[in-house]
Formats: sequence, structure tokens, C-alpha cells
Amino acid sequence: MNRQVEILAPAGSYDSFLAAIAAGADAVYIGGTRFGARAYADNLNEELMLQAIDYAHLHGRKVYLTVNTLLKESELKEELYSYLLPYYERGLDAVIVQDIGVLCYIREQFPDLPIHASTQMTITNVLGAKLLERLGVERVVTSRELQLDEIKEIAEQTNLEIESFVHGALCYCYSGQCLYSSMLGGRSGNRGQCAQPCRLPYLVEGSKQNTYVLSLKDMCTLDDIPELIENGIFSFKIEGRMKKPEYVAQVTAMYRKYVDLYFRVGKEKYAVDPKDRETLLDLYNRGGFHKGYYQTQNGPEMLSLNRPNHAGIPVLKVIKQSGKQLLCKAIVELHKGDVIELGDENYTLGDGVKSGQNIQIFIRTKMVFNKDIVLNRTRNEHLIQNIQHDIVEKAVKEQVHGILFVSPLEPMELTLNYKGLSVTVKGDVVQKALTKPMDQERIEKQMRKTGNTEFEFEKLEIKMQGDVFVPLQSLNELRRNAIECLQKTILGKYHRGTIEKIEFEQEKNICEQYKILFYTYIEKEEQWEAVLESNFIKRIYLDCNLFDRIWNNTKVKEYILEAKESEKEIFLVMPHVFRKRTRKLFEDNYEKLFSYDWDGVMVRNYESYQFLREKHYEKMIVTDSHLYQFNRCAKDFWMKENVSGMTAPLELNVKELEAVGVEQSEVVVYGHAPMMISAQCVQKTMYGCKKEKRQLKMKDRYRKEFVIKNWCDYCYNVIYNSSPTVLLDQKKELLELSPKAMRLHFTIEDKDTVKKIIQLYRDVFEEGEQIEELDFEFTRGHFKRGIK
Repeated sequence: MNRQVEILAPAGSYDSFLAAIAAGADAVYIGGTRFGARAYADNLNEELMLQAIDYAHLHGRKVYLTVNTLLKESELKEELYSYLLPYYERGLDAVIVQDIGVLCYIREQFPDLPIHASTQMTITNVLGAKLLERLGVERVVTSRELQLDEIKEIAEQTNLEIESFVHGALCYCYSGQCLYSSMLGGRSGNRGQCAQPCRLPYLVEGSKQNTYVLSLKDMCTLDDIPELIENGIFSFKIEGRMKKPEYVAQVTAMYRKYVDLYFRVGKEKYAVDPKDRETLLDLYNRGGFHKGYYQTQNGPEMLSLNRPNHAGIPVLKVIKQSGKQLLCKAIVELHKGDVIELGDENYTLGDGVKSGQNIQIFIRTKMVFNKDIVLNRTRNEHLIQNIQHDIVEKAVKEQVHGILFVSPLEPMELTLNYKGLSVTVKGDVVQKALTKPMDQERIEKQMRKTGNTEFEFEKLEIKMQGDVFVPLQSLNELRRNAIECLQKTILGKYHRGTIEKIEFEQEKNICEQYKILFYTYIEKEEQWEAVLESNFIKRIYLDCNLFDRIWNNTKVKEYILEAKESEKEIFLVMPHVFRKRTRKLFEDNYEKLFSYDWDGVMVRNYESYQFLREKHYEKMIVTDSHLYQFNRCAKDFWMKENVSGMTAPLELNVKELEAVGVEQSEVVVYGHAPMMISAQCVQKTMYGCKKEKRQLKMKDRYRKEFVIKNWCDYCYNVIYNSSPTVLLDQKKELLELSPKAMRLHFTIEDKDTVKKIIQLYRDVFEEGEQIEELDFEFTRGHFKRGIK
């Protein structure tokens, strides 16, 4: 195999793991029983995980363990060390992490265990990558939205390995920034339990019918492999931990084939066989494939608007319908067991049909199938059986060179040579043959019976002296002992010694005299006056999207001056996503923008923070809730970075917030939570790009209405929760938490609503009034219930 590029396959089960190895994967990423982003996969228990690590290492492959969820304080403190220790000792090759606290914890506890930064960390340019490199990360899994020039920059300006997705499903949201499933149903994507609301139909404002407007097609990059490699991608990551072994095997084998082809023939002669592309479509596709974001920013061609699941491929054309009978013509060869989709039902073929032949199908559905309608096959039984036979069930054997010494009255001696390793084992004493000596051919035949071991003899030399007789049992025992010795020698290279757990002393800040402070965040100009006139509000966070080109707008100066006159602090809030083009805008206008008298800046991503750090920014920096602090290690990281404040995560309940400690954090007590941040644009998908900020609404199947904003300056969408979080009746619990401040988060509200909300919170927290009932629908978010 060519190791210049790594083929990284998914495994949601042990069978899928074996299939990936058999198909030629260089490495497999897989989840254990805890802390993985696919909680509903058939994840491996400790025994199977240790077995997988050994199996991979015997075959020269690697295993990466997914620890790519956010960990609560109790989990990090009490469970993570004991969970990782046996895998660490066995030689686990790397852990994939999302949580900055987990990253820092593992770096301290297991300093020689490689760490890969998950795509859930939302690393979108070289700035975020540099920050992680400073923290000891060896590999970054780039955000799936990145284009090739952005990836190339990370590869060229850091020493990090670059891992990027090349095939399979994509989230609509920037991974790690999605709260949709969490806020609506309590199943958090940040905890591996996403309910996939992006695969549901929605009615977008201005449209007359539901569409799957958030459902992306699967990605396939076979044609682009040369460009991906030449722009710095080292690890080709295949998505699919929820897929079956046959899917894992076929997709892995296909990328193995074409990566090896590229290195064999070069870019100029590289070409993909159309039949291979068709095979992948037949295996699984959502209305076709797209090539991902590598060459594009976004677009409706990337969406599967009509369906969210496997579409199959066209196989039958309807000739006519007579009642419950369909007469069709096969346009490809069909096989017994193939499944044909007939609207809302499936039909399984009892016999094969050759291309061009007619076939009669009996249907149960009431649907009408007009002439020339094409029907799709959603399961190719022949393909599945071939994958099982050719890949999944095929034994993977390592080739060894053996030398057997057989001499009368001397112990047998077998030496095995394998990839620079050599082991020698002695066996029983050889008997001198009295009548019929054993010939070399018979001895070799017996020795080559390696059975279900991981090895077979590529070459076996038999060095015999004189007439000998050796019982077959002795030959078997010698071979078995030698192979066991070789396995121990191979695996011993990977094993690590036990490492003692480090106990961290983490002090909890105690606030003896707590002062209630209220801050606010705004996104609309009409919200400004309502916020400014209230002396209840002590700080205003001004979103960068509030104006076109915030560094070149005279109103910004006016706002800052008005805030100062009202004795309020005013902070600039940087973009949700800080990609290459956004960095250039801020770089080109840095002096002008920060010549304004801001009191500080709020950052929402690692890139923005690193940008300010490299600029030696000296005023206050506050992290938003998108930079999660689910545990004290995460909070301690930011405190060591000397940020002046943080924002408590929106998914922790009051007890969990207390465990982390929010004395240095702001708690959002009102607001329509931003549930998705996406590179895709609903406006562009449905009605075309207008290159201007707009606001759309969409309704789900329960008629809940969600506001969508497209922020064109930085080219991302935000989808907001239909109901605002309101914590007016949680005053006692909030005061007991003693947060640094409480924040009112205004996004889609008009001026009157802003005034109303500010007054309500003032009445409760300053005047001590009781609010009996609110006249609008709201949620308490996760403050009471939390997430699993």
C-alpha cells in the first residue's frame, strides 16, 4: 500500500472495522462505549476495542478513538482517565477530540498520546490550526466547508497533518455549531445524539410546497483526488459510522484503488472509470453526488431538495399500468433480491431480468405510474453479495518469510522474518527415521497450514539434514509458538506502560457579595435605542453584521460615543465564522476598526481569538457560548489565555453550570438561540443569491416558525430557535450561580419587544416583582432539563 496518503475508514461496529481493514484502509476511526459523536452506532466495548487495536497493528494499520463530544465536569473528572487508560496501554494510535478541555486534559494525563482535532472544533483557517498546534495537536480535521486554497494554507503554514472528508454525508451546519436537535428535542449533536432535523421537510417563506431545504447530498471526490492530495490533504476521511459493513468496504476499496492509481500514473493520466462512480451511486446516494465545498462556497446543486434518503439508480421504465399491474422495461440488468422503489412501497424481485427485457410488477400502492416514468433500484443484491464475497469475507494475511531447520537428534528451529522483525523458536527434538523418512514437501505442506492466524508464508525455506521423522503435532506446535511469538513482538512495539493519574486542584471562586449585572447583545439597528435608553443595561455587544462594512460606517462612531455618554461599555462581536476572506477584511481594516473606542471584543471561534492574539490586542476579550466550556478544564484553558470573560454554554443545566463554575462567565437568560451556522444559504437555494442581507422564515412539520438570516458580508446563514429562552422564573437559581453577568440576547426582536423584555427583567431582578404569566411562547432551554 502507498502510505503517502492515508485512507481513513469509518467503523460503527466491529464487523465494519474488519471490513475496512479488508478493503485496504490505512486507519480506522471508531467509537467506544463513551464520548463518541455517534452514540447510536454499534460501538465497541472494551474487549472488542482492545481486540481491534491488536488486529489493526498486526496488519500495520492504525486505530483512532473518537472522544469527539463535549464532556461534562463529572465525566472529565471521574471517567475519562479510566476509560482511556486500557486503550492507551494497548497502543491506541490517536484520539479525536472536540472539547478544548478534553484536549488539555489528555495532553496532561497522556502526553505521548497523539491528539487529532475533530471537525467538531470548527477549524476554518490557519489561525485556528496554529492555536491547536501550539497546544500539541498533531492533526486537524478541517471543517467540511473549506475550499482547497484554505486547506493548502493550513498545510503550508503549519506542521499539522491535514485530515479532510472525501466521501459521504455532510451536516448542513458547521460541525460543532449545531444546537438544532438539542434545542428542539433534547438530543444534542455535541453529545453524539443528533436526531437529524436537517433531513426533515420545511416550508420556506414564499414557497408553496415543503422541501428538504437543509438536506445535503452525499459527497464523492473520486474525480478530484489529485487536487486534494496536491493541496495538502494527507488523510482521506470517509464518513459512515452509521453505515453497514458492505458500504464501508466498497467505499474504502474505491478510494484505495484511486489513490494508488494517482501515485502510479500521475495527475495527467488519472481518470475514474464511470462504472465505479455508478457502483457508488448504486450503493448509496441522496439524489446524486456533489463534490463537496472544495471548489465552491455553497449552492442549491449541493442539496437534495426532494428526498433525504437513498435514491438508488434508475433501472426500470414504465410501459403501462393496468390496475395493480405494472409493465416495465429494464434499462439495466437486474438480479434476484433487488429492491425497486414504488412510491411509498418497495418491491423485491424474485428473479433476475436482463437489460432490455420486460417485467410485470404487482403493486399494492394506490399511486398512478404514467408511461415512461423511471423507477429506481434502492438495493442491488448482486452488488452487496459481491462486496461480501470479494472484500468483507476475504481473509487479510500478512506475508512472512520462514526458515525451518530440521536435523536428526536436534531440536527443530523455526525463524520468522517480518518487516524487519525476526523471531526464532525451538521445538521438539527431531527423531531419526528408521524406515520411511519424511520428505521436504510433506513438512512444508504441514507448516504452511497457518489456518485462521493473521499470517501466511510468502516464502518458506526447509533446511534438512539426514533422514528425519517429525510428528505432525510437533510441527503444528512449533508453527503455532513461532506465530504467537511474532505477534507478541509486533504488538509489543505499540504497548505503553501504565501512567499514573494526575489529580488537578481546581479552586472554585466564591463570590461573597454578588452584584447583579445585565449586559445585552444586539443584531438590528432598531434595537439600539431601546437598549441605550435603559440604565439597567451596563454593557452592549454590537454584532459586526449590524452594519455593512462596520469599519467604514460613520454610525459606528456615533454608537460608541452614545454608549460612552450613557456610561455603558460597548463591545464589538466578531463573526460566527472567521474564514480566509473574512480574515483578509479584518486584516486590511484592522487599524481603522480598532481605532474606534471599543471597550473590548467578543469572539465566537478559535480563529478570531488567534487573530487578536497575533495582533497583540490589549483590551478585553470575551468568549461567546460557541466556544464551549462544558468542564473546568475548558474554563481553565481560557482563563490561562487571560480572556476577561466567557459565556456559559447553552446546553448545561443549572447543576452542571454550578459544577463548572460561572463566576467568570456570562449566562444568557433571554434570547432566540442560534441553532445553526451554515455556509449554505436558504435564500440562495430557494430564490437565488441577491448579495444582500435578508431574513426568511421557514416552518417545520409542527408549524413552528424559524427565522433565517443570511449574513452576506461574511457569507454564512444563522437559523434561530422559534421560541426564545426566558429565565425570569429562575431568579433564585441564577443568583445562587453568581455569574459575572446575565445577558439578554436580541436577534430578531423589534424595538418594542426589546423594551418589553428589558423591562420584564428589570421588574424581576431589580424591583423584585413576580411575573405570573407571559403572553408569548417561550422555552427555558436546557437550564432545567439539560441534555444526556
